[in-house]
Amino acid sequence: MELLQLKYFQCAAKKENISHAAQIFMVPPSSVSASIKKLETELGVTLFDRTANTLKLNANGKIFLRAIDAADKEIKKAKTEMLDLAQMPFGEITLLILTNRRIVTDMISKFKKEYPEVSFSIKHDDYGDYAAYHKYDIVITDREIESVQFECKEFIREEIFLAVPKQSLLSDLEQINLKQLRETALICMPKGSSIRGCMDRYCKQYDVEPNIVIECDDPYYVCEYLKMGLGSAFFPSVSWNKQVDDKIKLLKINEGLYRHSYLYVNKESTNVAKLFANQLEMERM
Repeated sequence: MELLQLKYFQCAAKKENISHAAQIFMVPPSSVSASIKKLETELGVTLFDRTANTLKLNANGKIFLRAIDAADKEIKKAKTEMLDLAQMPFGEITLLILTNRRIVTDMISKFKKEYPEVSFSIKHDDYGDYAAYHKYDIVITDREIESVQFECKEFIREEIFLAVPKQSLLSDLEQINLKQLRETALICMPKGSSIRGCMDRYCKQYDVEPNIVIECDDPYYVCEYLKMGLGSAFFPSVSWNKQVDDKIKLLKINEGLYRHSYLYVNKESTNVAKLFANQLEMERM
């Protein structure tokens, strides 16, 4: 199926006239007719009802014409966006990053090298002000945003393990039940953080009162305290994977804990913000 075939069909279908399409494309009518018949053979259906002197678009043809019109609209839109980006992209992209900071930060670095004229305004906390989400071009979070202003895509699905220091007795295990955590010293993020929310939900579900010995708002230092042997920690396997070394062992949690993070893109964002969102989506694949 070729683009020119589709163009021939689209033009002939709108006027229900092969000769008209031939004049538009400056080719013989036989070329348009042969192209459309080849298209029908490929699709396995007829698109027109033909009589000696008339050509009438049938039900199949109407369905296919709607699809071609929609595709044509998207192609023209993409062409416009690409022309916009033909000049070096510039402008500010506003981000609210509530999960997967490392991955997004790495992507910002790559994007800045490619498009140095683009600037970023970044927040890592929403302070409970959900109504202010509309001011961001992109929001990355594990929460659901109920707003028609945003297009939502799943960003990352990651399993949560229990990270234990190698000197811990628990390091002899390969997996663990949540109920085994009742006496385990835990190092965790503060309330309001994504990973703390996951921990609290699952502990409540399995009637476990977590024994929190250190609360810290920086994942780097959570892992540093962990390596010092001061406790264990709930550990998102993708977001924090660069923190793993021979001082940490990850235990699978039998109940199966997962965190889903979402990429929300403001429909009113600039093209450069949407370009960054597209590259973020490609990065996580």
